[in-house]
Amino acid sequence: MSESKQEIVITGVNGFVGEHLARHLQSEGYIVHGIGREAIPRDAIAKLLDKYSQGNLMDKASVGGIDLSKASSIIHLAGLASVTDSFKFPEQYKADNSTMTNNLLLSALEQSFSGRAVIVSTGAVYDSNQPMPLNESSQKTQGSPYSIGKIAAEEIAKQYKDKGLNVVIARPFNHIGPGQAPGFLVSDLYEQILANNSNGAAIISVGNLNSRRDFTDVRDIVKAYELLATAPSLQYDTYNISSGNSYSGYDILNQLAGAMNVTVDAQVDPSRVRPTDAAEIIGDSSRIHEELHWTPLITLGQTIQDFVTSKK
Repeated sequence: MSESKQEIVITGVNGFVGEHLARHLQSEGYIVHGIGREAIPRDAIAKLLDKYSQGNLMDKASVGGIDLSKASSIIHLAGLASVTDSFKFPEQYKADNSTMTNNLLLSALEQSFSGRAVIVSTGAVYDSNQPMPLNESSQKTQGSPYSIGKIAAEEIAKQYKDKGLNVVIARPFNHIGPGQAPGFLVSDLYEQILANNSNGAAIISVGNLNSRRDFTDVRDIVKAYELLATAPSLQYDTYNISSGNSYSGYDILNQLAGAMNVTVDAQVDPSRVRPTDAAEIIGDSSRIHEELHWTPLITLGQTIQDFVTSKK
């Protein structure tokens, strides 16, 4: 619980992570100020906010009209978030995430914002062709337009840190949880099972489910964001947020089938298989664990069960 009513700003508050972060911060006693492109927040999010500002982070004037001066922290979630979509819209993904970051931090600087800004990047900036687990010093890659854009956003953040802003970069790995929309592994598998379920059995088409990824429950991840935003001081400028465990697509599928009480026959569609997919990716979050004592607590099984329950 925060000792005083500190105001924390969340950009991209209307998204999947934004809702979970707003709920967590509200429960901890913060004044929660959400920023979104929409004129009003969704009902589920509105009840979690003390303030709401409509703003287009791609527009300097729009961002400049949002009062950041009273905030003790900013957690910057807003951005384009799909690796797959980044190949469909490469130039947009390369440019927009860094532009949004620049406009936000420029406004903060001009308003003499004196708190800490947490810039949410991604574990996808790391090259998967190196020893696991990946720590903050591991080699980065420009393997997708998404990672290129996020690396550019990180560079912008570092420039503003050099100008005197208190800025820290968070690199979360794959996160899953209740309410996640289609476009990601768990939700896409769920939608296929739901659409093809007949009398407790489903046949679905999948890509390579043998690859293993580091998944963390979004409710654990937002706790890490709060710690990074509110710690009196930080030793580093970049922190991984990950479980340190890897799970295959089949692990996810089996958990989903159990939670949905169905039998699933997964048939591999060669068109869904990407030859360049890494066999395994694991993040090393020992830095944030050792300094801020953050540890993910929610098991994969509980996450999947809660995801399925949230869809009912």
